[in-house]
Amino acid sequence: MSFYKNWMSYIRDDAKITRIAMPGSHNSATMAMNKFACCQKGTLYEQYCYGLRMFDIRLKANKKGELVVAHGVMNGISAERAFLDLKRIIDETDEFIIIGLRTYMNQKIGPVKLSYDGNSAETSRLIRTCLNPEKYALTDISDIANLTLGDIRKSGKKYIIINENAEYDYSVNCPMPYPWESDVYGYKPEKFAKTILKYFDEVESEGFFAFQTQQTPNPGTENGWTKWPDDLDEMIRPFIPQIVSDIAANPRWLEKVNIIVGDFMTKDYMKTNEILSLNLLKGIVKDELKEEFAKAIGKS
Repeated sequence: MSFYKNWMSYIRDDAKITRIAMPGSHNSATMAMNKFACCQKGTLYEQYCYGLRMFDIRLKANKKGELVVAHGVMNGISAERAFLDLKRIIDETDEFIIIGLRTYMNQKIGPVKLSYDGNSAETSRLIRTCLNPEKYALTDISDIANLTLGDIRKSGKKYIIINENAEYDYSVNCPMPYPWESDVYGYKPEKFAKTILKYFDEVESEGFFAFQTQQTPNPGTENGWTKWPDDLDEMIRPFIPQIVSDIAANPRWLEKVNIIVGDFMTKDYMKTNEILSLNLLKGIVKDELKEEFAKAIGKS
């Protein structure tokens, strides 16, 4: 639907980019992985078409040294295929997207410690080859907290690549907390839906803030290791409207809410619609387009 490809055009110029409520995806490029590791069914481009504007992409070198999308020990599509999908988005739209890019982090599963290697040179090559960074990459984050959508529109920038070590060409170490705790994200859904709201009080950021709504299978947690990401998504989906409603009911949380991330974001438009509705409550939708915006997301 065309609205979801250009919903940012409904947002006022004076809206700060770090305060716009936007949908994002967790483990964004895992669509080709098996049930154990798959967190999204849609491609990056399809996610964009569902209104998503933040993509969490994790990479590693496989045994052949090829750069691939990773979810722990599992390998997915080639990094090049992911970047070509991003290229399609950037070539097609004037919307602004956030790309969280990193080597898959070291992890511990029970007594087993796992570490992963990336290939920053190859990642930088893909950025230069696919994303036209000299023209479109936002790299000046000196006043990111006050950067408005109007500023971005005037600059012609279309994306920012966030990496905490700024290890890739055109990437920046821009603040974007992504809070996650294994026990909390393993709670039963009712408890989870209430507990995760604590991050709005506990976490501060001078930049973006990514609030995760997906549950995670982990040994030793209430949900344990017995359910896959799609099973857990079915469990939490009924609670998404309540999570958004609770955010909306707290003026400080409503002002602070920015990126809301989840799994299986292209199953339908429910999660996107709930998240985008917060922009109406924030008062940052253009006055003359409020009615059209509300109707498009089923909130009129």
